[in-house]
Amino acid sequence: MKTTQNLKIIELRNYLLKPDARDGFIDYFKNHFIDSQNKLGGYVLGEFTIKGDDDRFFWIRGFEDMTSRSAFLPQFYGGEVWKEFGPGANEMLLEWHNVHLLKPLNNFENERQKNEVINTHEFAKLKGIVVVEHYTAYENELDKLIDFFQTDYLPFLRSLKIQNITLWISEAVKNDFPRLPVIQDKNMLVAIATFADETDYQAKLKLADSLGIELKSQMEKLITGKNSLILYPTENSTNVNYEKI
Repeated sequence: MKTTQNLKIIELRNYLLKPDARDGFIDYFKNHFIDSQNKLGGYVLGEFTIKGDDDRFFWIRGFEDMTSRSAFLPQFYGGEVWKEFGPGANEMLLEWHNVHLLKPLNNFENERQKNEVINTHEFAKLKGIVVVEHYTAYENELDKLIDFFQTDYLPFLRSLKIQNITLWISEAVKNDFPRLPVIQDKNMLVAIATFADETDYQAKLKLADSLGIELKSQMEKLITGKNSLILYPTENSTNVNYEKI
């Protein structure tokens, strides 16, 4: 494959593991499910732990498009690697269906940015943390929430030097592999941002809260809830070598 691949579909996969099983699962995943998926076109973009939850493992898988995803899933989950090592992974899991299927919101300022939605090296080069924020709009209010982000909120964040942000909405195309259920919430907007470290994130969050009181009030009128996850890359999340695939 190309040494870098632009992707238009991602899955945010949030697993709940049995108590004290997370570290073992991370090693198991590294040994069996990274290269084997990348070779088939289901790109493992990054693996993470979640702040405040020792029994969670979070990973991001990307695809060129939904057609590629449809080809990958039966090939991988019907293949020899999964047949041999899938049962061992499932044995460590309590929950595996907390998965958001997303596509990019085309809010970019020029064609170059639009063509660099997210790529196979997006998190491989990451030295800091990832923050994923899920915003649930009121029914039929998602367009207003998107307009608010594009017109008001993103420019405000950029003024605070919070610039590494991509926006995503649910992919509405029917999931044609029901064996792996996904969440396709038509009212969901997801922001994925990277920061140098948690100190950097908290300082900018505090600044945004203090300077953006009016914007926060406007947002609260559009959403029923917001959920934030602070993600720390696992050791192997920064060492995937796609050039060998």
